[in-house]
Amino acid sequence: MRVLFSDNIPQIVYYQSGVGSESDFLGSINPTGTTKVVITSKIRDAYGFLAQNFEVGDEIFLFGGAYVARKLAELIDCIGLLTTKNLGFFFNIWKELSDGVSPVIPSGTRVTRIRCLCVWDTVEPIYAVDALRLEDTVLPASVDVALHALSLQENRKEFRPTLFTLAVGSNQVLKECWFPGAHSDIGGSYPRHELADISLFWMAGEIKNLSLFDLDYDFIERSKQPSPRSDWGSSQPHNAYKETPMWMKTAQLIHAQNRLESGDITRRISYHISWKYAPSRPRDPYDMITRSALETKFRTTTYVALNDYEKGCKDRWSDTMVGRGDCCKPNYWITNLCSEWITDYLR
Repeated sequence: MRVLFSDNIPQIVYYQSGVGSESDFLGSINPTGTTKVVITSKIRDAYGFLAQNFEVGDEIFLFGGAYVARKLAELIDCIGLLTTKNLGFFFNIWKELSDGVSPVIPSGTRVTRIRCLCVWDTVEPIYAVDALRLEDTVLPASVDVALHALSLQENRKEFRPTLFTLAVGSNQVLKECWFPGAHSDIGGSYPRHELADISLFWMAGEIKNLSLFDLDYDFIERSKQPSPRSDWGSSQPHNAYKETPMWMKTAQLIHAQNRLESGDITRRISYHISWKYAPSRPRDPYDMITRSALETKFRTTTYVALNDYEKGCKDRWSDTMVGRGDCCKPNYWITNLCSEWITDYLR
């Protein structure tokens, strides 16, 4: 899809459904190998799209939900972008990476930077094998800006977050911000998405502040949950472990553990200001982190102030958004599924 925005710079957009969505047949919880097939095919398809459409001078922006986007960034950082005529070498390169061998890169391969990598609560897909053996925590050197929205209240042991680190001496921009809610409260997928809207607006506002590229900000705001049931930031989080199917718990495929217990939440993290407005006690409190628990543990908390775009969205939180029907249509044209696709517009 080609889009021309106000700066008259064309944007070429490629969309994939997320790992574990209905269109992937629940790949994220299938222990039989389906997950690996789904993930590798998505990485390969996205790489092929970029390699065939990239021209010198283009800027690359990756948005993801987020494992595939991160692996794609690592792959581009490692091997560059093959020319169209050299794409036939791709599967040999993939095999060499999988075997732990330094790949042979054909001449003419484009070395490019990734202008921005924006991801929501990266977790390792369950039972997925890292076929590429690429570094998963250090931000790839070719990425200029990385934005990462993280979940404070995910409570499944198997859904631990994969945080970024910066190489020593790096001048890259990395912003990791923690939000109230479970994994899918941050990245979206629940029918009601008040909490996911907040992380989406943060991401869009940061892109705007950094003048990275042009987005249709009115369109994004119109995608918010109509008639929110709670004030801004005060929606109840989901208890992801409690909502896990019993057969998965019985088979010991999924275990309870919050991110304070796992050590992922430390005194050094940055909290989104919406955490101040989160319910003091979740509706389903079993193994759920609360503000009081974190205040008792760490005493002090570093909050991230709202950016200007977020402030406007917060002020209009309860407004009836005119024209929402224009941006929320059945997504038959993407996955042949009848569901609203706009909440995954950037995920």
